[in-house]
Amino acid sequence: MKKLYLYFFGIILIVAACDKSSTLGSDLISDEWIHAKGVDTFKFDISYYELDSLLLAYAGLPNTYFVGKMDDPVFGKTEAALYTQIRFVNTKEFEFLRIPIDSVVLALRYDQLGSYGDSLLPHTVEVYPLMDTLGINVRYYEGFSAVYGNTLLGKLENFTPNYRDSVKVKFNAVTNVYAPQLRIPLDTAVFMNIMRNLPDTPFSNVDTFVRLFPGIALIAKQNASMLSLIPASEQSRITIYYHKDTVQSEFIFNMGGNAAKAPYIKLDHSNTPVQAFINGQQNGDSVFYIQGLLGPDARLKMPYSPDWEAKFLNYAVLEFDVVIQDPRDSTTFRPIDLLFVQDLSSGKPTDIRDFEIARSFSGQISNLSDFSSLFGGIPRKMTVDGQTIIRYSFNITAHFQNLRREKKDLDLLISPIFKTEIAQRVSLYGNKHSTRPAKLKLIYSE
Repeated sequence: MKKLYLYFFGIILIVAACDKSSTLGSDLISDEWIHAKGVDTFKFDISYYELDSLLLAYAGLPNTYFVGKMDDPVFGKTEAALYTQIRFVNTKEFEFLRIPIDSVVLALRYDQLGSYGDSLLPHTVEVYPLMDTLGINVRYYEGFSAVYGNTLLGKLENFTPNYRDSVKVKFNAVTNVYAPQLRIPLDTAVFMNIMRNLPDTPFSNVDTFVRLFPGIALIAKQNASMLSLIPASEQSRITIYYHKDTVQSEFIFNMGGNAAKAPYIKLDHSNTPVQAFINGQQNGDSVFYIQGLLGPDARLKMPYSPDWEAKFLNYAVLEFDVVIQDPRDSTTFRPIDLLFVQDLSSGKPTDIRDFEIARSFSGQISNLSDFSSLFGGIPRKMTVDGQTIIRYSFNITAHFQNLRREKKDLDLLISPIFKTEIAQRVSLYGNKHSTRPAKLKLIYSE
């Protein structure tokens, strides 16, 4: 049976919590291990690793979805679409089915921090009716693709996403202010024709409505970047605007927690260095690649060595420097915000003790500063030999001490911590690179 891996922020596996007051002292909430000097001459191998059966959506999670097409010079092509139901609060106010309509607008709140790529490139997004019915309790895995109709409900052409400015909408002399959002005008005649040709019954029963109108598909039509959207936000909706006598009125379809949603994600690494890494034509000894969504992860393997048995071990630290071949590697294609390592010795990824401790101390990573001080995993800018570099460090001391005691090999997965919810990617130097080799640093007592 295939293994299932959940990367949703709200449902990461919760292990038995550590007691902050008794398990570790507060003096350990520091970055002392990051700067410690030690032995770093150990050699290890890095290769491509593919997680099996990635779960992309289930039971209302994740909160964010991508829509976009992106052509990355190193990682190749990424394409993402969003499928979502639209629902409504039961009401008896159905005048919009009979009277003239002013406009119909689809709004989707941006996840500003999640969007990825060159946001200055023009986008075109189109909206179509779904033909497949989605289910809130259905698990949607990699490779899922829904059927949608060819009736164009609306589109927004050649727009540049604005992630900074709020949106102001005036309604009956009151100005409402919303977070930055994507707003797509729908074709009033087309959309209302569909709504008015449904039987009257669906508008008194939401479940009947979504069976007759399964939802909408948002499709990106040109290469640009990845728009990260929050359809479950109360500000994400389809609004029908109309006048009831002289009063402006509205009917709202929402995409909240009860609305089933699913993503379409496709990656194409053809004719890229990443493809060579995936195929094993290029090992990760010099450079290796990690990517969110359905992209590659890396496996680090190092056999047990008697050299580990030297003096009392204070720290064991892994270090990887980011490959910056183009200025865009640290700006447009910024490195992954948070990487972590898991143990693979059992044949499936398992959290290591260092990660469990840091996660518990940080309130399940709600305090990123505490988490990174204990475990690492975030990209840090620093100056080495007069050169500015970006480096990831991982504190694996507790895990390594256990391996040393049991004389076991080091076998780790390196992956984004919320893999299916991010579009970021990073290239890293391997252990055998000539100038910036990855390191395992062992820091012993004097």
